[in-house]
Amino acid sequence: MTEPRIYCLGTLVLDRVIEIDRLPGPDDKVFVKAKREAAGGPARNVAAALAIWGNPVSIASAVGDDLIGRHLLARLGEAGIDASETRLVAGFETATTIILVDSAGERAIVIDPVPDEILQAIGADLAPQPGDAVVSNLYHRTATAEALGRTRQGGALTLLDLEWPEIDRWGWEAASEAASEASVVATNSQVLRAFAEREGMEPNLEAAWALAQTLKPAGDRVCVTLGAGGVLAREGSRRLFVPALSIQPRDTTGAGDRFLAALTRALLVGSAFERALRLATAAAGLHIAGEPHDWGDVENRAGSLEALIVEA
Repeated sequence: MTEPRIYCLGTLVLDRVIEIDRLPGPDDKVFVKAKREAAGGPARNVAAALAIWGNPVSIASAVGDDLIGRHLLARLGEAGIDASETRLVAGFETATTIILVDSAGERAIVIDPVPDEILQAIGADLAPQPGDAVVSNLYHRTATAEALGRTRQGGALTLLDLEWPEIDRWGWEAASEAASEASVVATNSQVLRAFAEREGMEPNLEAAWALAQTLKPAGDRVCVTLGAGGVLAREGSRRLFVPALSIQPRDTTGAGDRFLAALTRALLVGSAFERALRLATAAAGLHIAGEPHDWGDVENRAGSLEALIVEA
């Protein structure tokens, strides 16, 4: 029997990571401590974690037919990620992202937006098998919902990651439409703050629960990650909470992607939602701490976490 494949949809970019002592303020200057370049973008970050854990994984994306684009595709292959669903687009300059990381692991990200017509084609021809999984962020106002809806109806498990830059770009209506086509939706504290401000609420656990109730995925499961505050989630009417792993943070870059990767892996093999949440929380914590780990380490650390369930 063929092992289920996980398809990651979204932009593929070159990350330029710059380490500094503190994030600069307005009209401020800081010195660079270290810098590095790597293949990046939510789709790549999720796929990289899954490949390390041994899952068959593909990326559906688009890069320019340029040196950076070809370099990124080569790096995917080296990491064990299938790139056959990623297009080389002539005349398009591959996007780059600048990530500032301070000594406490906090970050600021400058995003190079990809043109609408490039984004709209991502995932348009994707045809996973029943039992596969499709993981996506809100990369386009309509194409995301269309890709998730079509693949979910074809029998795939579909997961959507909602982050604020994409909601700010495409709007809450697009986010809700994409969410309605997902089996599971994951979002974070930045989105919570924006939602709470819009609703005239404090960005606390009750606001997180209101956000989880507002999002209505087809699978009726929502996760709101709260950084060091843990994860609040909804499964139907059940309210679940998982505390964060107790760690010393090193770099929060990609923590949400690591959470989503672990959540997908766990759900794909039939784990209960609360166990999947604990595994995802442990994976994100180990990633933030910069601790080398494999899936066995994730399972071991997840055992120290408890999913608290409250009937709403």
